Amino acid sequence: MAESRVPRWMVPTLCVVAPVTLGLAATGPGAVFAAHAQLFLLTYSGVFALVAMSLTVMIGLTATDRSLLTIRYRVLAQAGHRTTSTVGMTFLVAHLMVKILAGHASAADAVVFGLGPIGLGAMAFDLFLIVLLSGVTRFWFAAGTRPGLWRGLHALSYLAWPVAIMHGLTAGRQAAPWVVWGYVLCLVFVGLALLNRAVLVVRPIVPVREGEPEPSPTPVRTRRKSKAEQR
Repeated sequence: MAESRVPRWMVPTLCVVAPVTLGLAATGPGAVFAAHAQLFLLTYSGVFALVAMSLTVMIGLTATDRSLLTIRYRVLAQAGHRTTSTVGMTFLVAHLMVKILAGHASAADAVVFGLGPIGLGAMAFDLFLIVLLSGVTRFWFAAGTRPGLWRGLHALSYLAWPVAIMHGLTAGRQAAPWVVWGYVLCLVFVGLALLNRAVLVVRPIVPVREGEPEPSPTPVRTRRKSKAEQR
């Protein structure tokens, strides 16, 4: 049975870092630093979360490309995919927490989705949370009798990501031009990654394996020997 992807040191580290951080925030300089950090996260955490999630989608699509990447680089791409997803969820949780602490939203607004700007953000969070939980528990699906269920749950990221972009463009204050251009670039690059994936699905290419030469684009046809040559 496959092992869990969650590092064993993560929970003990959080148990130590959380109380130390709260203790430092109780001091005068710590309180000032916490106020500046909260203001920074209030302004940019949503943008960083969306950029990280965009990279997660792009790297995830790249990691499935068996035609150009060898096993070694696919493993590296999968590691990058997990790293950017963790960073994205961290900024997303921070985004929700600072919005609630600042009084811009309630705790229910973070999970109760709808068609409004805030409701779209809650919908994106719920979908990303399902994707995260499916990724953490992937070994359970692989060991079970329905491994295809994991692909269906993980594919919800393709729905959560554009919903998050719609939330970012419609909720709160008017987005700065560089933010809008950043969202546009995310749409372009993810679209190209999806197009590349669709082409590979329609026209599959022979995978490149470690230590093997790349296959020739045009197979060499051997000439049949005549009966005289065979004699």
